Amino acid sequence: MEERYDVIIVGAGPAGIFAALELVKADGVKVLMLEKGPDIEKRNCPARVHKCQRCETCAITSGWGGAGAFSDGKLSLSPDVGGWLGEYVGTRMLRELIDRVDRLYLEFGAPSRVYGDEPEKIAAWKRKAILSNLILTPCPFKHLGTERCRELLVRMRDFLKDKVEVRTETDVQEVLVESGRVMGIRTSEGLEIRADNVVLAPGREGADWLSGEMERLGVPRQNNAVDIGLRVEVPAPVMEPLTSELYEPKLHYFTRRFEDRVRIFCMNPYG
Repeated sequence: MEERYDVIIVGAGPAGIFAALELVKADGVKVLMLEKGPDIEKRNCPARVHKCQRCETCAITSGWGGAGAFSDGKLSLSPDVGGWLGEYVGTRMLRELIDRVDRLYLEFGAPSRVYGDEPEKIAAWKRKAILSNLILTPCPFKHLGTERCRELLVRMRDFLKDKVEVRTETDVQEVLVESGRVMGIRTSEGLEIRADNVVLAPGREGADWLSGEMERLGVPRQNNAVDIGLRVEVPAPVMEPLTSELYEPKLHYFTRRFEDRVRIFCMNPYG
């Protein structure tokens, strides 16, 4: 018997999970989520006890919750930080989407406290930044913390489990296309599952696979910018005047000769 769904979501990271949360609002939509990695309780990395075993499926980057499941859970609420979505949907729509995502997180138990949203302090630090040839981008955000991040992902899964079908440890190998129309997917075990709509959200772990599929299907691609990261550690009191008021400052510097951009990606007071 042929398996058929209205929508197949490939990947159970943030994009896949929030796609499912939106789809279940519609009545009668049959949704299947396929995730390469294990469920969140089974995501155990040997490197935490011994060393990396180069597992075929990495428990850090794969599984329910995606690569950010074990992060410290910082949620940026600024349309000026975190990518180029505004170029596609416009700043107004982007702000609306950020607010919708924030409300969903609150529904599942995220904290209401927002850091870095005090205009007077931001204005003062903006002036100091300019005097040092730096640009400060205001970025209000929420800090979930590693444990709460995991708890929220479990709650989202439990909410969805009787509304969509979720199959973990299922590797999608190919997107099925016939006569220019998406027809479904094929797993690495050869199982074909049909759907009129396929959402591809494989995350960092599946980036190479996604690029390969787009090339095979003749879908135009563009190169993303590549950042080279450097970790700098200083005694906490050095940065405390800044981090105590903005917590997660986003500073940018443009070099004089070539105008290369250098930016602060993440800041962790006291580690």
